[in-house]
Amino acid sequence: MDRYKITMPDGSSTEEPFDSDKEAIACAVDANRGVSKHLVVEKYTADGRLIPTAQAPAKRKGHHKNRSNS
Repeated sequence: MDRYKITMPDGSSTEEPFDSDKEAIACAVDANRGVSKHLVVEKYTADGRLIPTAQAPAKRKGHHKNRSNS
């Protein structure tokens, strides 16, 4: 398990152990009532530095047409 720091939109933060970036991000989003906007999830390295996790971009609403030239 790795240690993660989760910072909520209001500035509060917590540190928790998780098995993966995906698990840490899912827990943070769940704690923020399903909203990922303005959440920061960072992972501690072995030497104590914080590195950002790769959070998935927000899903876009609506339908976009395929603009290929075929």
